[in-house]
Amino acid sequence: MKTMKKNFSAHHLALACTFLACSAVASDAAEKADRTQNPSADARWLALIVKADVGVTPLPATLEYESEKCRELRSYGVGGQSQSGSTMMRALNFEHVDLVKEPEGSSYKARFAIDAGGRCEWKLVSLETSFVFKSSHPLAKGMEVHANRKTFSFRDRKDAVRAPNVRMQMPYFPVILVKDDPRQNELRLREKGLFIPPSFDPSASGMMILEWKVFDDKAMLVREDTESRYRYFVTYPDGATGTNTSVGQVGVEDERMQCLLTSGKQNCDQFAPRER
Repeated sequence: MKTMKKNFSAHHLALACTFLACSAVASDAAEKADRTQNPSADARWLALIVKADVGVTPLPATLEYESEKCRELRSYGVGGQSQSGSTMMRALNFEHVDLVKEPEGSSYKARFAIDAGGRCEWKLVSLETSFVFKSSHPLAKGMEVHANRKTFSFRDRKDAVRAPNVRMQMPYFPVILVKDDPRQNELRLREKGLFIPPSFDPSASGMMILEWKVFDDKAMLVREDTESRYRYFVTYPDGATGTNTSVGQVGVEDERMQCLLTSGKQNCDQFAPRER
């Protein structure tokens, strides 16, 4: 009798474990959204075209899709570890898309759906891009640097851009930290000016053209002050000199550099070099 009870208990325990395991699998399946895309005939599509300057190579674009129809369990955290957990939220789907170089010219292209459809009715909510730059400047020849990533929001907001076709120019220039040993020189990139991408909600299928240009011949040179660890000497492309207390701030929103990078403005003396 004791043996029968043991076998009976073991049998029921195995059944219970199987039931719990199946329930867990079913629960997990219910919490994962169907990421299959199936754009409808009237879906909006976007052609991303990147016109890359010499030395510029676009990196794969990251697409973020969101579903208002499907939800899934996601973790969250607020205020460090004091308020964290998981809850059912709108499902998200991330994709990485390579930009293909055209056989002729310096343009790279990719095409994808804004209204991706599918059972969860996926919609594009953000597009993230970046590039890697290889310098030919004598003080940084062959060095590579990654530009900060740009994120373009696709949301139905009051101030969203509705035009199907948009073109944006994004000029950059190098900042070279010059060392005693040229092999230890450091290369960084700065934007000509602060650019905050707007939100987009195009009225129809269209194109987004990004023009990335790096003024490799107009680098700002930075040298450490040997007598002060908090002082750097800065040389502008036109030979003007200034100072700064932080390498990270060199060239940021610099009016003189903005002038020097603008065609037709040869004399920028009205913008004094920065002294910080």
